[in-house]
Amino acid sequence: MLFLASVISLQAQHLNESQQIRLMNDLIKAYSPEGQQIVTSLSKLPRKFKINQATITTGGITKPERWLSGKTAEDIRSSLSTVIHESSHSFTSYYGYQMLTQNPPEDYQFEDDYSAFLISAENIILVKHTEVFNSNELKKDIPKDLRTFRYSPYISPKSNLGSQKQGIYGLLDEFNAYYQGNLMSYNLYPIYQKLATENPNIYQEYIQNMSSDRLAFYEFKYFMLAYLRRAKTEYPAIYRAFLDNTPLREAYKQIHNGYQELLNAHDNRLSELMETLNSQGIESYLEDEYFYVENRGVGMNTGEILVLKTELLKPEYISLHNEFLIN
Repeated sequence: MLFLASVISLQAQHLNESQQIRLMNDLIKAYSPEGQQIVTSLSKLPRKFKINQATITTGGITKPERWLSGKTAEDIRSSLSTVIHESSHSFTSYYGYQMLTQNPPEDYQFEDDYSAFLISAENIILVKHTEVFNSNELKKDIPKDLRTFRYSPYISPKSNLGSQKQGIYGLLDEFNAYYQGNLMSYNLYPIYQKLATENPNIYQEYIQNMSSDRLAFYEFKYFMLAYLRRAKTEYPAIYRAFLDNTPLREAYKQIHNGYQELLNAHDNRLSELMETLNSQGIESYLEDEYFYVENRGVGMNTGEILVLKTELLKPEYISLHNEFLIN
């Protein structure tokens, strides 16, 4: 409670750089064990790794505070999803070297690629990459009405983004980064509850921060299943290697299920929030694509989500998803 009170006291202040970084670190430590594991692990990683006879030297890792935007406490809170999202990418790319150093496989080759997917603070899955094709090929398969917000830049135009060059592994990296960022936003809810005692419209900030990454669940699930469909029909050897990659399928299952559970929890929270506000005489309701509190609405991306949900309910996508899940 003392920590929460101190955070609330900063609400109206403009913070200097050191105060911004301190608040960022305090909020991550207090509300996100996953985020804390990510940023702490990155801060301790060396630049050089010895794996069997190979020596790997990495570039510098971008500090989490690089992703902060603005100078107020509200700005810092709203930036935390991005901080954790981008730091998750760094973790996925670099932490695998630490895991390989500690337990090097006998067949390790210098050119091998790995991803370390942090699912929770206690659960990290190391995945070795197999052959892929560029995700940009999906532009041939994705119709215009399904080219939602993140179709560009993650699928098209062609670029050096990992979501394209690394195929299914890059798409899963993005899926997990959005999950971790969204989880950070979700866990900050107690702050909004406290602030809302004086200004119920503060819930709009919370909902806004959740809504964009909520859409990402459906987008990247669709991208990954579209990728698997193309692999199965056009690149059967690549697809077979995916199915044989047990850690890949385990990571997909755990990230997918965790993200789905998070969205379900958020739906329940919104229902409870509307009920609570209305019982207090504060009008709150959902209409069209907006969540309203006292005649102020914030977009929920429900239109794009519905389009993707409908597509994902087609038997071919359900079959691909179930086939890729690991028991």
